[in-house]
Amino acid sequence: MSERPKTKSLLTAAFVLETICVTYALLFSSLTTMAAILYFVSGLAIAACLLFLPQAKQSFSIKENAHHLSTLSFRIVAIVIMAVEMVHFCKKWIEDAPMDYHDSDMLPIMKIMATRFVSGHPSKVYDIIPEIWNGIRPVYLPAMWMPFSVAISGNFDLRWITAICLIIIFSIFIFAFHPSHQKNNAPFILASAFTLFWWLSVEQANGVIPYTEEGVVIFYYVLLTLSLLNGNVWLIAITIALCALSRYAFIGWLLPFGLLMIYEKKFAALSKMVAIGFACFILLMIIPFGWMPFIKLLSLPGQYIDFAARVWEDSPIVFSSSLGFARFFGPTHIVLLHRLLIACTFAIPLIFTIMAVWLRDKKHYRINNIILASFKVSLVIFYTFIDVPYLYLFYTSSFVSLIILAYFISLRNEELVP
Repeated sequence: MSERPKTKSLLTAAFVLETICVTYALLFSSLTTMAAILYFVSGLAIAACLLFLPQAKQSFSIKENAHHLSTLSFRIVAIVIMAVEMVHFCKKWIEDAPMDYHDSDMLPIMKIMATRFVSGHPSKVYDIIPEIWNGIRPVYLPAMWMPFSVAISGNFDLRWITAICLIIIFSIFIFAFHPSHQKNNAPFILASAFTLFWWLSVEQANGVIPYTEEGVVIFYYVLLTLSLLNGNVWLIAITIALCALSRYAFIGWLLPFGLLMIYEKKFAALSKMVAIGFACFILLMIIPFGWMPFIKLLSLPGQYIDFAARVWEDSPIVFSSSLGFARFFGPTHIVLLHRLLIACTFAIPLIFTIMAVWLRDKKHYRINNIILASFKVSLVIFYTFIDVPYLYLFYTSSFVSLIILAYFISLRNEELVP
């Protein structure tokens, strides 16, 4: 028997562990340190498992379900129930947590940025905002705040954008996942998906819906995951641009991705991706806002050390109640952590990719999905070593795992035979 079904079971176990660590394990203060370590280990385990599964050739079609009307109907009903619940909880958050920059300034800042943009003043979007903290300069990349322009134009609360993004993401999972193809693992995947949904909906600890814009970022990274599974050059390039212009957590992956494309002589595809990505950058950043805001945004990483020091002084619970390894460095080794973040973000995905290619081409192991696996590695490393580990940041990697599992666990056992 092929080892690949066993790999799917390991993949499932790693995902279940990752989900527990980023959700209800955090309610127990005695478990948070262990959860931080296990979240890191399980994330890397997911990436390693991908190397030993069939090369992704994603279509996410529902042709099979067309012959099984009851299954298709069940998926539609599940999506409707999920959407209704998400709307209910989002409405509750909006009522219980009025948007106030004293609680969290992210959405209030983006609201003003989006208002300026919708009002026809793109050149003023990145000007200082005097209404918040007696004057603050916006630091958010355009693909992150631009979707909230829809809320400004429609005159509704910005947090509905997050709810819509989460509804779409969970809908993608529901349509992509075929539990009948892997009945042993399916219940654990479904339970983990529901745990993630319920945690984000009802637990204030994560803050994703009431206080953050992270739903947009998660949505972009889910689209990039789908694009990598599909292999479509246009989709990959566009989603890379959207991710880079929202939150560049995957920055360390771009180098091994490009080098692997060159190594495999995929020059045409790489050239097309670079051209499309550059066009998106010009369209979303330079044309509406000019070079100056972009240059100022490039200097932000150098300010993270001072920001981390302030958070350690004002809100040390951020480090003790969340994931990541910042807790092990403390306020006296912030610079060391920041240097490790930079070094590991670029070095580890590259080393991982080189080792995977070496195993495939020199040792002749059946290694696949190198690009997708190194993408997951890059997210795990970035968020593990991030200077200030706000909990809401970690769900991007969790949703990438969810979509990956939706595809690979849905493969029939006969598709796993090499």
